[in-house]
Amino acid sequence: MDVRSTPTASVAVVSEDGALIERVAGILGDESTEVVGHHVRATSAKDAFKLDRPDIVVFDRAIPGDICCRIRHLRRRWPTIEVIVVNVLDEEDAARMLDTGADDAILASSSLLIPRLNAHARRVRTVNAGSRIAVGDIVFDRESRRVWCAGREVDMTPREVAMLDCMFWHASRPVSVTTLADFVWGDADETDRRSAVEVYIGYVRRKLASSRSVVIRTVRQVGYQFVSRQQGDGQK
Repeated sequence: MDVRSTPTASVAVVSEDGALIERVAGILGDESTEVVGHHVRATSAKDAFKLDRPDIVVFDRAIPGDICCRIRHLRRRWPTIEVIVVNVLDEEDAARMLDTGADDAILASSSLLIPRLNAHARRVRTVNAGSRIAVGDIVFDRESRRVWCAGREVDMTPREVAMLDCMFWHASRPVSVTTLADFVWGDADETDRRSAVEVYIGYVRRKLASSRSVVIRTVRQVGYQFVSRQQGDGQK
């Protein structure tokens, strides 16, 4: 199967205003930009950090509490994400948000809300295209070691990620058990490398079972290969 770069972005909107969340989703949500956290209701700083790591966080200035504290917390937790504050009160308030660590601060009355949100999403997608690759609806970010399947992020252990990474390097052809074992364990003493590969391939298969387009097929006497779901039906 072909491996392709994928210009995607995920956006989390943190607000108690359902209309604002829907508006941002309407502006940015499409096949390449997923708006997550549609139903986030943050009434304390702690609530704002229950999200999976997004590429962009859009904060509503109207959320109760110390928003500057939240921005600083996000910067410490995820230094590379884009932080945007909307509905800032005035230019002085916008300057305070930017000095705190926000990448942009947009006045409630600004006619530039839509183009500025689109500009941030476009920039993030461009950056991500350099590190995110896809096979079917499985997306792998080599830089951050993150995996998505059918649009949802999948939690994987380091060895599961290494197994998947090797599969991506060889996605157009079968990958031998020896190659997978060397990639994942290197020179480490593994008493039964074939069994270890089989176990971890099983883990990866289960975690990617929601894929609508791709499966990992066993190629007898060789190893494993990404194939379309139609080709892989009935095979393990």
